[in-house]
Amino acid sequence: MRDRYVLWPLYFDRGVSRQQGRRVSRESAVKNPSVGDVAKAAKKLDLDPEVEETAAHPSRWWREEGRVLVRQAASKTEIVRDIATELDKKQ
Repeated sequence: MRDRYVLWPLYFDRGVSRQQGRRVSRESAVKNPSVGDVAKAAKKLDLDPEVEETAAHPSRWWREEGRVLVRQAASKTEIVRDIATELDKKQ
């Protein structure tokens, strides 16, 4: 897993505060993104996504929302922004 970044759907969720884990601006965020949505956006960006459906974010250990592992093609910040842009196009 050293050559991959972990992306959680809550990074892109408009309903989550920065303190709770959102990584993009509220304007760039979308409402209730699923792990599938994040994986599709990562696939469009050719990041070779791997989905782990039953993973739970440490701050939300009781919710198995899943996570996406992506290739480290750029910095994590750049990848998160690019995926947010792709998710925004979908809505």
